[in-house]
Amino acid sequence: MSRVEAHFGDVYIVSDGMGGHRGGAVAAELATEILGRTLSGIRSISSAAEVVKAAFQEANRVVYGRGHSGDDDTREMGSTAVVLLIGQSQAVVAHIGDSRAYLFARNELRRLTKDHSRVQRMVDAGILTDAEAASHPAANLLERAIGVAPDVEVDISSPFKLNAGDLFLLCSDGLHGYVSDSEIAAILNRGTPVQALVDELVDRALEKGGEDNITVQLIGYVYSAQGRLTPIMG
Repeated sequence: MSRVEAHFGDVYIVSDGMGGHRGGAVAAELATEILGRTLSGIRSISSAAEVVKAAFQEANRVVYGRGHSGDDDTREMGSTAVVLLIGQSQAVVAHIGDSRAYLFARNELRRLTKDHSRVQRMVDAGILTDAEAASHPAANLLERAIGVAPDVEVDISSPFKLNAGDLFLLCSDGLHGYVSDSEIAAILNRGTPVQALVDELVDRALEKGGEDNITVQLIGYVYSAQGRLTPIMG
C-alpha cells in the first residue's frame, strides 16, 4: 500500500503478492516500488495511459526476472496491483489481478475494476453469482498477474471527473473475498472518519474468517478552504 506524490497529483497503489510468504512479499514490494517511481513522472493525467502501460510492463519484467532467477524463496512469485491516479480534477484506474478499486459516491458503491480470474469469467457467463464466486474453490485462480509470464496486459480506465465527496476504496482479496459489496457499501454509508471506516472493514473481514493479507486504502476528496480538492486518507 502506497501513496506517491506526482507532477500531476497523487498515485495510490495496492499490491498483493503471491507465491509463498517471502516470495509474495518481495513481488508486492517490487511492484509497488516500480509502479510508484515510474508513475510519479506523469505530467498530465489525460495522457497517462502509455506511461501506465509501460510502468506495469517494467514491473512485470523485474518481478518475472526475479522469480526465475533460481532463488527457491522467490520462485514463481507474482503480484496483483491496482493503481489510482488523482489529479487535475480527474481520476484514472489501472489494475492487474484481483485487487480492486471501488468508488463510493452519492451513497452508492460502484466497482471500477473487473477481476482477472477464472471465477470472474464464470460470473460474466452467468454460471456463478458474485456471492458464489467468492466462496468457489477456484476463487484464487488468477488469469493475469505481475511476474507470472514474460508479458502482461493491464486494464486502464479513461480519465473520469473527480467530485468533492467521492470516496475511493482500493483493496486486496483479503477484504473483498470475505466482505460482500453490499456489506462494504453499508459500512461506508455510515460517514464516520476515514480511518474508522478502514478499521471497521478490516475487522469485518477478520470476523468472517479472513486470514489472508487484508490491505485496504480509503481515499476521500473534499474542498479545502482555498477551494481545492484535497485528499483525506485511511
